[in-house]
Amino acid sequence: MSSFSGRDDGKMKSKQVVIYVICFLVAFVVTIQMRTVNTNKTDILRLKTENELRDEVNQWKEAYNKLTSKNSELSKKIEEYRNVSGDDEANQELIKKDMEQAYIAAGLLPVHGEGVTIVLDETKALEKIFLDAGQYDSNVFLISSQDILSLINALILNGAEVISVNDQRINNSTAIDGNGPKVQINGVTMAAPYTIKAIGNPEALSSGVYLRGGVIDALKNLQIDIQVTKEEDVIIHDFDESVKYQYAKPYEVEEDV
Repeated sequence: MSSFSGRDDGKMKSKQVVIYVICFLVAFVVTIQMRTVNTNKTDILRLKTENELRDEVNQWKEAYNKLTSKNSELSKKIEEYRNVSGDDEANQELIKKDMEQAYIAAGLLPVHGEGVTIVLDETKALEKIFLDAGQYDSNVFLISSQDILSLINALILNGAEVISVNDQRINNSTAIDGNGPKVQINGVTMAAPYTIKAIGNPEALSSGVYLRGGVIDALKNLQIDIQVTKEEDVIIHDFDESVKYQYAKPYEVEEDV
C-alpha cells in the first residue's frame, strides 16, 4: 500500500513540475506578444493626418483584442494541464507540442515559414550627402534604432510570429539601442544595411509596414533603398544567448484539496 502511494506522489510531483514549466513559458509567450515600442510622438503626429491616426488606433484596438483572446486561451490551457490525470501517451504528446510552441515564442528554437524579408540600405543616400557636402563624415547616419523598433512594432501589430534583425532573434528580453550609425541588438553591434525577417502572413505583413505616414514612408523620403520581399520560406535562427533570470521564478499555485 505504501509503495503504491509513493508512486502516485511521484506522478503528482512530475505533473506539478510540468505545470510550472508550462506556466513559466506561457508567461514568456504573452510577454513577447505584448511587447510595445515607445516612439517619438511629435514626429509621428507631424506625419499623420487625423484619418490615418484613427486607422492606426483601430488597428491597435484589433491587436489588443487578439492578444486578450490569446491570453484567455493560454489561461484555459494552463487549467487543462492542472486537470490532466495519469501519464498516458496522448497527454504527454499534448504537453510536448505546447512546450515546443512556447519555446519557439521564447526564441529558443530555430524556425521557418512564410513571411517577409525587409532590407534597409542607406549606402547610396549617404554617398549623395557626402558628395554634396564635399566631405565624408563617419558620424552621419540615416537609419536609427528607433526606425528599426518602429518596423518591428508594425510587424508585430500585423501578425508577425517571429522576427529577427541581421539574424538576431527578437524576443521579450531583447534590448535594441543605438547612438549614431551603430545599433546594438542583443548586445551585438551592427550597422546598415539591415535585414529584417518576419514569419507570418506575407500579405498582411507587407501591407502593414507600408502604412501611410509610417516608418517606410519616412525612410523613403530620405532616399534610403528599401526592399520588402514576400517569401515562401523564411528561416530565423534561435536566440543565441541563454535566457537566465535572477529574480523571476515560477509561482507555485496551491491547489484546492
